[in-house]
Amino acid sequence: MTQTTPTGRPELISAAAPRPAVHQAYDAERTRAHLADFWGRPLRGIPYGMDLLRTMFITVTAQDLTYDQALYYFNLCDNNAAAFRTSDVWVAPHSMGQRITEHPFLTGNSITVDNLEDIARARDGLVYFPTPIRLDDCLPLHGLAWHMAGTGDDLTVDFETITATHLLPTRLPPLLASSTKLPRTPYCPNGLATLHGGILNGYSNPDMFGAPGTATILALLLAFWDLRRPTDVPDGPDPTVGSENEDESSDEDVVNVPQHPASGTKKANRGRKNKRGSRAQRKRRIRIIREPAHTPSRSDPARPAADGSGPNWKDGTLRWEVKEKHQNRCPNPHQHRAIIEAGGECKPVRVPVRAHLNGPKGRDADPRRAVRIVPDRPPHQP
Repeated sequence: MTQTTPTGRPELISAAAPRPAVHQAYDAERTRAHLADFWGRPLRGIPYGMDLLRTMFITVTAQDLTYDQALYYFNLCDNNAAAFRTSDVWVAPHSMGQRITEHPFLTGNSITVDNLEDIARARDGLVYFPTPIRLDDCLPLHGLAWHMAGTGDDLTVDFETITATHLLPTRLPPLLASSTKLPRTPYCPNGLATLHGGILNGYSNPDMFGAPGTATILALLLAFWDLRRPTDVPDGPDPTVGSENEDESSDEDVVNVPQHPASGTKKANRGRKNKRGSRAQRKRRIRIIREPAHTPSRSDPARPAADGSGPNWKDGTLRWEVKEKHQNRCPNPHQHRAIIEAGGECKPVRVPVRAHLNGPKGRDADPRRAVRIVPDRPPHQP
């Protein structure tokens, strides 16, 4: 029942605030650990992922695996598990999924693949999408992963699309859905492809799994690599999101989150007389791409051929130095308008800001100009 105010008007319900970026980093790390377990943790001697690969094989051939084919898939599970254990992990901005679907690699008729070893973000990587990619006739994609083995002419690249686990049985035939053992984790692979020697191969009938075709999976990865420009992220002592580790040369923040434990691990029970100092918990570096960091492709004809300073800066505008260390900011800048329109409220929070330069990049600094964001001390009250 809708609540009403004394004036008779319905009471506005506050919109749920989006999860902070650091929480998304925890989600991305948890997803990586679950996928490593899915491909590597055995169930009665057989990896969980083996059952999914068997179902994918049956949807294409209508036959069960032979002994040699089973050995090949066993090896594939081991390789995927090892890759996820060491993968670099990115958290994509909320708007990147839409930008990927509008990329020329997805909307064009052909794709030119350069040297993948040069353009890949890492040899083993996973990108997590808090707002999933939505393609026609496909399940929402919450992640993309890639694994590289070999080099040069012997380079083999495996691609994966990741979706919500509970959605997979909705596309499979009832008999296959009931006989396929899926993990009890939020996300699971639904599409796999391999590129070797210029030949692209898939592992299943993608329609039954709500997955894109093999060429589309490759296009999704190439679009992400193109939008995510290569950057050198400085090593720091556990930087935190929101503390403005804003190096002008970097377009991503790095957070160190506790490594998600493997499934089935138990803590050792030690007696009172045999206590040992607990080991420091391992941490993993998660890269969070800043919202405005992903730019249109260099091949996009709509992109202006200017100096990259942006259309809002006048030709004579110079950069200026900002020395203040705090600023009042909206905690939900990218969802602020939607929250306000829904009747919610965004109270500004005070966050630390490092000394930096504002203004169009690539231009000289103006020593005569200074901006005070927040005073060092409150103004004098008469």
